Amino acid sequence: MASDKICYASSYSQTKGGSPIATREKKVSFFNARGDRLSGILHIPAEAGIRPSVILCHGMESNKESEKLISLSRSLSKRGLLALRFDFFCAGESSGQFEQITYSAEVEDLRAAFDLLQRYPVGKMGIIGSSMGGSVALLFASQEKRVASLVTLAAPAHPEKITDRLLSPEEIRCWQQTGFITYHGRRINNSFLDDLQKINIPRAAEQISCPALFIHGDADATVPVEDAYELYARVSSPKRICILEGADHRFSNPKDVGRVLSESLDWMIQHLCDRPT
Repeated sequence: MASDKICYASSYSQTKGGSPIATREKKVSFFNARGDRLSGILHIPAEAGIRPSVILCHGMESNKESEKLISLSRSLSKRGLLALRFDFFCAGESSGQFEQITYSAEVEDLRAAFDLLQRYPVGKMGIIGSSMGGSVALLFASQEKRVASLVTLAAPAHPEKITDRLLSPEEIRCWQQTGFITYHGRRINNSFLDDLQKINIPRAAEQISCPALFIHGDADATVPVEDAYELYARVSSPKRICILEGADHRFSNPKDVGRVLSESLDWMIQHLCDRPT
């Protein structure tokens, strides 16, 4: 059963119209259904009462300390939304080993984060996911109809094709036979390959019922921009696609990061807040 533990609390001030706005950041730990401890940071707006909330999901080789996620969380909090950025199992300060990573396990982790926020006075809830975290967010939103808004950033529609493109058939056979592969100096078990056979992200997109925004760069060399177009085409709920010209997978150009933050924030405000904030 998921539970949270307050590890520390801090506060910072932001300025809006010349007036300081006090917000708080609180470190929490909670557990997924497998009993693994997950670590997160809650960004708590100054205003009391029931607030919309957003969960932010990092990518495969990232964690909750991603600059994009920190900036998004603080911007959401400044606008009066409760935001949670957290480390998936195997990442950051959460327990587990990177070699055990799978999409399905991260969907379970997101469920634990979603359940954690249910213990706070929250209203409508949204999810923003980057790269693998975007696909995980989409898979989760296809199952959980209480998700009221979704944003994906450079999310793969076909992670199995990325694996096939990065590795030769012989490398994949060796991975299957030995039970693991070393990727960027880190071990990944063949449970990752097995899991790819169980998930179907395009089919999950067809089951999305909440408004969805897909952001992608047309110069993404890791996840082709065609994945964003396919996911967008599959969704039948209110939707929008934003293709950033010349942007790479990580949106490393500051101008692209600014656009990602602006588009994501506006989408969440539009679909989670009953009135402008």
